[in-house]
Amino acid sequence: MRYIPWFIALLCSILAVATVAAKRPQSDVERLTQAVAKSPGDMALRCQLVEALLEAGDTTAANEALRYAMKIEETGCLSMQKARMSLATGDIPGAARCGARAIKAGLMPDEDSLIYRLDSLSQGAVSMYVRQLSNTDKQNTTLWKGLGQLAQQQQDSTAAVGYYETAFRLGDSTVLEALEALRTRQLTDSVTDTVFAEIPYTRQGKTMELRGQANGLAIRITLDTTATRSTISGVETKFMLKNEYLSESDIRENNTAVVIHSLALSEDVVLHDVLLHHRAHQEQPIILCLRDLEALGRVRINEQKRVLEIRR
Repeated sequence: MRYIPWFIALLCSILAVATVAAKRPQSDVERLTQAVAKSPGDMALRCQLVEALLEAGDTTAANEALRYAMKIEETGCLSMQKARMSLATGDIPGAARCGARAIKAGLMPDEDSLIYRLDSLSQGAVSMYVRQLSNTDKQNTTLWKGLGQLAQQQQDSTAAVGYYETAFRLGDSTVLEALEALRTRQLTDSVTDTVFAEIPYTRQGKTMELRGQANGLAIRITLDTTATRSTISGVETKFMLKNEYLSESDIRENNTAVVIHSLALSEDVVLHDVLLHHRAHQEQPIILCLRDLEALGRVRINEQKRVLEIRR
C-alpha cells in the first residue's frame, strides 16, 4: 500500500505532460502534413506544405516534399516553388525554365510577380522557354496570354499585341481590355514620321466610323482597334453580289471570306485586295482591323482634328 502514493504521483506527472503537449500550438508544418495525409491529391495543400517547410528553414524536407509532389502533378504553384529554390542557389537558367513551366501549367505572370523578375534576371529566358511551343501548346490560350503579360512588362507593346491577338483568336476574351489599351496607346503615341494622308472619322463608342467605298459602292466602315481581322456582314455581301460590286470569283476560303479589290477610305487612301471574313449576323457593313490599315503605314489618332493620320 505504501507504493500507491508514488504510483499516483507518477500517473499525475504523465497526465500533466500529456496535457501540456496537447495544449502546445500545432505548427503550420504539422497541420499541413496532416492535411496532405488526409487529401494526398490536393496539390494546393502540397504547395502550402513546401512553403511552410521553407519558412521553417528545412530546405531538405522542402526539396523532398516538392520532388514527391511534382511526380504526382506538375502545377504552376509547384513549378514556382522549384523556381524559388533554384534562384536561392544561384541557378538562374534553371529558375527561368521553372518559371516557363509554371506558365505552361496555367500560372499567369500577374499572379506571381517573381516570374517577371526571373525573366529580367535571365535576360528574357522565361519568354524564350515559353515560346518553345509544341503543336498542342499552340492552341493553349494561357501560354499566349502569359507571353503577352511578359511582353508588356518588357514594354514591347508590339509583341504584346500579337500575343494577345492570338489568345483572343483562340477564344480568350479576357485579353480584350489589355489589347484595347495597348492598341489605343500605340495609336496615340507621338511619332516623328511624315504624315502623307489623313482619314476623317467619327466616334462610335470605342470604335471609329469612316465613310468610304468598297469596289465603288459607298459604304460605312468601322475601324475597330481590338479586332484581329477584318469582316463583312452577310447582308452587305449579298447586296454587293446582287448588284455586281462583287463577283463569284471574289468569294474565297470555302465561302467564308470575300476579297474587296478597292477599299477607299478617303480620296487619297485606298487599300487593295483586302480579305474580309464573312459574318452572317454582323450589324456593321464592314469592320476593318487596325492591322489591315497599317499596311499603308503607321497610324495615329488625332483627336483634335478627328482624323486618322497615316505616317511613313
